Amino acid sequence: MFSIFKKKKTGLDIVLHNLTMMGYDILPHGITVATAELASGYRPAEVASHIAFTTMARDIHEARDNFLTISAIYPHGMALLDVLKDCKDNHLMNPAQWENDSTAVYRIITLDEQQLEWIGKILNDPVAGKNRLATSRIEYQV
Repeated sequence: MFSIFKKKKTGLDIVLHNLTMMGYDILPHGITVATAELASGYRPAEVASHIAFTTMARDIHEARDNFLTISAIYPHGMALLDVLKDCKDNHLMNPAQWENDSTAVYRIITLDEQQLEWIGKILNDPVAGKNRLATSRIEYQV
C-alpha cells in the first residue's frame, strides 16, 4: 500500500500564506528579503508583517496626494491590524514585534503630520525599502 507524503511547509511557505491572508502577493525582492529575515531568526508571521506594512507604506507614498486612494487603503490597514493582533494572540509573533509593527501600520494609515515621517522611515530601510516587496490583492482605486 502506498501512502501519500506531503511536503513539509517551509518558513517561506508560511510567510506566503500569511501574506495572502494579509492581502498581499510577494514579488521577487520580497522573497529575497523574507529569506534573509527568516535566516536571521524572525518568525514567519513577523516577516509577513514587515513585508505587508512596508508595501502599504510604498502604496501610500506612491499615491502621493490622491486622497481617495489613500483613504481606500485605510480599511486594509485596519484589517491588517486585526490580523497582526491575532498573530500576537496566537503566539505567532513576539509581543514586542507586534507592538512595533502595529504602531507602524497605525502611523502610516493615519492622516496626520506624522504620516509622511513614518512612511519615510519605513522606506529608508536600505534592504526592505529599496524595491517593492509585494503587491496588494485589494484594489485601492475608488
